[in-house]
Amino acid sequence: MSFHFYVIGAGSIGTRHFNNLTALGVDVTHLPWRGLDYDALITSLTQAKGNAGVVIATATKIRLPLIRDIAATGAALYIEKPLAYRATDVATIFDLPIEIQHRSVAGFMMRYNPLIQHLAQHKMPNLFRAQFEIGHDVTQWRQNWTFAGSYAADPDGGGVLLDLCHEIDLAMLLCDGLHLNAVTSVAHPEFDHVDIQSHLTLTSDAGTISTVAMDYLAPKMIRRGSLVGLDHQYDYDLMTQRLTITTLGEHQQMTFPLGRNDMFMRIMADFIALAQGHTPKNPIAPRLDSTRKVCHMIAQAWESRHFSGTLKARLT
Repeated sequence: MSFHFYVIGAGSIGTRHFNNLTALGVDVTHLPWRGLDYDALITSLTQAKGNAGVVIATATKIRLPLIRDIAATGAALYIEKPLAYRATDVATIFDLPIEIQHRSVAGFMMRYNPLIQHLAQHKMPNLFRAQFEIGHDVTQWRQNWTFAGSYAADPDGGGVLLDLCHEIDLAMLLCDGLHLNAVTSVAHPEFDHVDIQSHLTLTSDAGTISTVAMDYLAPKMIRRGSLVGLDHQYDYDLMTQRLTITTLGEHQQMTFPLGRNDMFMRIMADFIALAQGHTPKNPIAPRLDSTRKVCHMIAQAWESRHFSGTLKARLT
C-alpha cells in the first residue's frame, strides 16, 4: 500500500506544510479544520494500516482528541508546537505507543537552523550563564492579520510564551539539566490573562542560570542569545545568522546562510523519513519521544505564569 500524507489546518502554517510536502514529491491531501469530515479521515487512516502521516496544524487547544484518534490508527504525526499547554495533556500525548512516538515529530523546526545545529554539536563547556531572547512587534506579522482576532489573544492557549516557545526548546537543547524557577509575565489591559511579555528563569544543579525572554512588543525583530562558560563565550544573532566566539585570546565570527523556507523543508523531509520507519538526517531531529522534557517544560511554564502587571501596548 502506498504511503499518503494529510495536512489538517488551512492557515498559513498548514498551507506552508502542504506546499512543502508537495514540493518533496509525496502524495498529500490538504484538509481544512472547519468542515473536516472527521469520520471519513479516521476511516481512511485506519484502512491505511500505518502507511500514513498526518500534520496537525490546528489551534493548540483542539488538538488532543485529534492526536489520540489519529495515533490509534497507526498513522505517524507531525504536531505543531506547542504540543499542549497543560501538564495533564502533555502526559497524555507521551502515553502514546512508543512506536508511534518513534515515527512522529514535534514541530521544533529551529533545530534545523544550521547555526543552532553548530551550537548543539559544540556544546559550551563549563556553562554558567545563558540568555535567549526573542521579540517582535505583533502588528507587523502579516497582512490582514489582527492580534485580537487570532489564536494569540485567546486566554485558553494563547500568549507569547506558547507562541514563541522555540526559544524554550533552544534553552533545553543547549543547556543540560535545566529546571524551571520562575515565570514573570505582563498582560495587556484589554486581554485578560494573555501574556504579551514573559521572562523565564531556569537553573541547573551544575550551576547554570538561564533566562528566556519573549515579547510581542519590540519595534524591530530581535532573535539572539548568548552562552557563557569559564573559557568561552558564544553570542549569536538569528536575524543575521552570525555567531561570535570569544576566548581569552581569540575573537572569531562565523556566518550560517539560511533560506526562509529551509528549516521547514528539512524538518518535513525528516518527518517523511521517520513516518516510513527510516532514520532522520538531523541528529537533533525533534522525534516526538525526544521532546518529552521540553514539552513538559513549556506546559509547566505556561501554568506557572505570574502576572506582574499590565502594559497598554499597541497590538492592532
